[in-house]
Amino acid sequence: MSAKSKEQLDEQVEQVEELPDRREVYLREGRTLTVEPSGRDELVEIRSSSGQVELRIKLTEDGPVLQMESVRLQLKASEAVEIESRRVEIRAGEALELSSGNEVKVEGEGEVRVNGKMIFLN
Repeated sequence: MSAKSKEQLDEQVEQVEELPDRREVYLREGRTLTVEPSGRDELVEIRSSSGQVELRIKLTEDGPVLQMESVRLQLKASEAVEIESRRVEIRAGEALELSSGNEVKVEGEGEVRVNGKMIFLN
């Protein structure tokens, strides 16, 4: 991501509104960036022109919590994408596809379950 000069940022920001404990910046395309306290936490949000949350970062004592709502989400890394968590869930309304140009490994210290109407194995 390239760094922008102060002049470029000033051109993008149309107006800044400061309320007690809340700061709001009006961006192009009708989006707003808001920073405000939320109880003991702090909330950073980007909303669309219709008011829908597109990006929310809640800064908590335990660390940041990131929430995104969008039409599409893309992650691209030249080396690796790593997810480490106590639990990971992926839900797809239509299809879930995993593919690799090389090897695919599935490992589990407990039971490994594959449930489906029809299961095809090579």
